[in-house]
Amino acid sequence: MLIRFSVENFLSFNNKTEVLLTPGKTRNFQHHILKGEKLRDINILKSSVFYGANASGKSNLIKAIHFAKQLIVRGSTNQDSINYQKFKLDDKALKKNSKIEFEFKYKSSLYAYGFEFNNKMISEEWLYEINNQKEKMIFERKTVGNEINISFGNLATAKKDINRLGYIGLDTNPNELFLHSSNSRNIKNIVGIKPIFDAYLWFDDILTVIFPDTKSLGLEVKIDSDKDLKEVFKWFLNNFNTGIASLETVKVDFFSKEVPLPDSFKEEIVNDIEIGETVIFSSLDNIKYAVTKNDRADVNATKLMTLHKLKNKNKFIQFEIFEESDGTQRIMDLIPALMELAKDEKVFIIDEIERSLHPKLTYKMLELFFNESAGMPSQLICTTHEDGLLTQKLLRKDEIWFVKKNAFGESTAYSLEEFKPRKDKDIRTSYLKGRFDAIPILTAMD
Repeated sequence: MLIRFSVENFLSFNNKTEVLLTPGKTRNFQHHILKGEKLRDINILKSSVFYGANASGKSNLIKAIHFAKQLIVRGSTNQDSINYQKFKLDDKALKKNSKIEFEFKYKSSLYAYGFEFNNKMISEEWLYEINNQKEKMIFERKTVGNEINISFGNLATAKKDINRLGYIGLDTNPNELFLHSSNSRNIKNIVGIKPIFDAYLWFDDILTVIFPDTKSLGLEVKIDSDKDLKEVFKWFLNNFNTGIASLETVKVDFFSKEVPLPDSFKEEIVNDIEIGETVIFSSLDNIKYAVTKNDRADVNATKLMTLHKLKNKNKFIQFEIFEESDGTQRIMDLIPALMELAKDEKVFIIDEIERSLHPKLTYKMLELFFNESAGMPSQLICTTHEDGLLTQKLLRKDEIWFVKKNAFGESTAYSLEEFKPRKDKDIRTSYLKGRFDAIPILTAMD
């Protein structure tokens, strides 16, 4: 779970901006808090919702988290540089380094991980194990000019393993994170360095960022093989009143005209697939197909379709996914996230959660999350313009955040709890009247 995130000199965030997911003085909705297991643990909020005008910087906050995840998990896409944009409206910022830091809980341990960087290199990187009273260094890495220094805390491992980690640190490219390079060299087999491996796993497996155009992949395979998943999907689609009775996969002849792709491209796909492998791709008419090559080298293709009940008849008709409304398609893309949040240790960060959804559906989605994931170490963090969520009947004050941009183009984030509204206060009306300062300022048009 995410405890704290800070960003500095990245896109519209010039000065250090910090977001906390620890509970404040609000006492309602105690099931929105995951209580610490030990005396020195930290209590963590299960949700945060960010409001702000268009271009205020809400999405830039999400982009900063996504940038860090990609750099940790995939590494730099450019061999000699780090592709990102500093704050452009301040000459001093263009000459300074940028900085990103996370505090998070994974399983039963708490970590602080961060790095300082510019477009050419990672100048500093660190990982600490923490609690609410002290911190223990796991590693620190610093680069000054061509000199790289990396040091380790008192890790429970052999000296030869520490030396190996040191060699990996020295061999890490200037524009590469040690957390990435060490885990790409299979360090999980080294006894005693669990924190380094676990920190990487949190970013790789636990943290998921969903943008408005992110599509859920693989349902064509999972729905066909997992009956429980199919039933859960039916439950969600029914609760959201989509009119969909069920989902089903349909086999198609991959080489027929039904799949509108050039024959040469189809041959290329078939030749690239290994036996037993499945690939997902979209055709020219935007239909997704799952193509599998079995042990006899035969190629099978399936697509996902929805079922709707015919009026006054106990019969069903198939719809292509693209025939469903944008809102229904968005719901289908978000259902896997809601399912995982209800059963696993997951953190989902969703930009514009209300995109294409009716206000009541967005409200119900958060309500379902809180009810179905109570007690689970999972989090739902999102940005939105949907003011119908601005109510203390759904959210705690410390779960509501605002992002605004000042006259110099600098974004900042702050919590509703700073304003200390009464428990019975109509937050939505106060927000729309500008009391919390994170709404667009409109001028009259001729």
